[in-house]
Formats: sequence, structure tokens, C-alpha cells
Amino acid sequence: MKNFKIAMILVAAVAFFCSCGGKEGPSITFAEKDGIATYDLSQGNSLTLNFEGSVTAEAGIESLKVIQTINDAEGTAVKAFELPLTEDPAGKTEFTFTLEDVLMKVDTENDYSLASGYTVVYDVTCADKKEQTETKSWTVTITETATPLPTAWNPTKVVLCSQSQSGYGITYEGVAAKVEDETIGVKCLGKNDHKDYNMYAEPTAGASWVFVESIEGLTTNEALVEAYNNGTVVTSRTMFPATDEGKVNFTEKYFISKNKNGEYVLVDYCAGRLNTTSGNVMVFQYKMAETTPAAAK
Repeated sequence: MKNFKIAMILVAAVAFFCSCGGKEGPSITFAEKDGIATYDLSQGNSLTLNFEGSVTAEAGIESLKVIQTINDAEGTAVKAFELPLTEDPAGKTEFTFTLEDVLMKVDTENDYSLASGYTVVYDVTCADKKEQTETKSWTVTITETATPLPTAWNPTKVVLCSQSQSGYGITYEGVAAKVEDETIGVKCLGKNDHKDYNMYAEPTAGASWVFVESIEGLTTNEALVEAYNNGTVVTSRTMFPATDEGKVNFTEKYFISKNKNGEYVLVDYCAGRLNTTSGNVMVFQYKMAETTPAAAK
């Protein structure tokens, strides 16, 4: 059941409301923001929403309903809910109400998800005892602005080595090597038994990759998501060319990693070293976007 709270409060001060004669029927007024709010999906996975309104009905309120409708970008309703009231307003002539709700980017409980261009409309309808009605709407517009990636790569490179070499204190440019990194979603498997000049790696648990030919245009988190969704997903052992003691074999590779937390990370395989003295390593640098909790606007 949706977590809505509608509080109906009897108000003594008539001046707080827009007065309305019986012939004109009920009147509904929202207290703030002109019945409009915006939820930018790129700013967080949920939005806490609340608004206040007032209802007057000189003939007395017969019923008061609040319907929430989720409309797609074409204006077609995809979900609708009637929100429960915590108090029956029937027979009263003046009320205020407060609606509190948490909109979810993906709401698995109620089986819907929001996307840019959607609207969420709260229709408040009052009928009086003379069968006159009034409806007023509060609309939340769903947007999604681009979330930029940092201009520069993360200053700390990720240096990986195989499990068999992890106890030897291997470093690369002062950075200690480890077997895997969950941020970029890569686990090093090491060299292929001296059969070639390559290193091998696989995605960490819950991670997957999509390789890209170029990183031009991959400047936002949305661009990473689109490229990942349009690419070939890799979840198994993969070869990365390396340089073996003066034999130039290294090839730079770019890929988008979707790590176990569902974050999209732009990864650059920027160096690979095979050396019997200093150890075998894979070196990566990366970029990822940061998001903050959403706020009503």
C-alpha cells in the first residue's frame, strides 16, 4: 500500500480560505508553489513531497478524494491510485489538508518507474451536498538533467596483480598492487603461463563490462548508461595486452564497468607490465559521476 498521509484539519479562521457561495460550489486552494513541483531523476532515487491546501464548501462537503495519476511522456496514464484520507470531511464547510508522499524513481512495490517527460498528478476533488464539484491538481514534472563525469581521471590509479603474486609487495609508480577492485569491477587473473605477452582479468562478483572503441562523447553518466545498454556485455575472462621486458605489446583499452552497486564507471586500461623482477601488473584509471539526494523545486 502506498505510504500516503492526508491530514484533514478543521480550521476556525474563515479568512484563511477563499470564500465561496453555495451556488458557486466548493473551492480548493493550494497554499504554496502554485500546484507545481519538479523531480530531477539525476539528483537521486527518491523525492520527498508535501503540499498543503484548503477546501471550502458553503453547502457542506459531501466527499473529498485525492487521486494520484502517473502519466508517461505522451500523457497516457500508466498508474492511478486513490489516496486514503485519515479523517472523513463529510458535513464540514472548511478544511485544510496536507499530503505527504515519497516518489520513487523505481517503485517495485507499486510496479512503476519514472522517466524524463513523465508527470505525476494529484487531483483533489470535492463534491458538496448540492452535488456541485470542484477539482484542483498538483503536478510534479519529471526531468533528468545530464550528470557530468569529472574532466580528469581519478588521480589514484588502480594497480592489480594476480593472487599468486599478491604477497610480494608489488607496486607501480608507488601504488601497491591488489588482486581486485570493486569500484571499477575488475579482478586480475595474471599471465597465461608464459604462453603470450598478455594479462587476463574478469569482472568482480556482480560486475560486468562493455568495451568501447572511443571515449569521445562519454562525458556524462547518462552517456555511459546509453553506451553500456547498446553494447556487448562481458562477464567472463578477458585478455589485456601487456609489455614484457622491452617487448612492446601493450594496447590501451576503454570499457564501461557496471559495478555490483549498479554504478557506471568509465575505465581506461592504461598500462600493463610483465617483469620477473618488479612483478606483473595491470594498471587502470577511471571516472564516475557523483549524485546527491533529490530535493523538491
